[in-house]
Amino acid sequence: MALRAATQRALHMRLMMQTTRQPVIMTSMRPQSTLNQGDLAQDPQIGDYPNLPHFSAQTRGPYGWDDPQDKRNFGETVPEEDEIYGVWAPDLHHYSPRKALAQLALFAATITGFAGLIYKLHPESPVVKRTYPYNGLTEEFGAREGDIRPRGARVGEQ
Repeated sequence: MALRAATQRALHMRLMMQTTRQPVIMTSMRPQSTLNQGDLAQDPQIGDYPNLPHFSAQTRGPYGWDDPQDKRNFGETVPEEDEIYGVWAPDLHHYSPRKALAQLALFAATITGFAGLIYKLHPESPVVKRTYPYNGLTEEFGAREGDIRPRGARVGEQ
């Protein structure tokens, strides 16, 4: 069954390439601006349901609707793929990938610069570090010869 569907899909893509005379780019990623093109895609599976243009409800104005939450009037035909074109779908973005990366780099540079400024301007501790007698109390903490980890309070620190 899956082989038959894959074959039909491939033949449909070949037919679409021949009729439109434009190369169809088949990628695993969907382009960013496919939600609001307004074109009609022929879908044989919807039967006699109206084939509505592909417009996102997010582009509609906020006022003048019977249902302001979904930006829809009473009795209005719902698109077949309402989960993609509705108000609750992922947001429409009008940023190019280059601009998005530039903004991300600006954010990272700002955070790094602020952290570096705090690191450079933070004053040293105004108190003297505590010292312990008898070589850092190593014997009192149970140190033995050949220990891998030194036992004691601040052993080896100057």
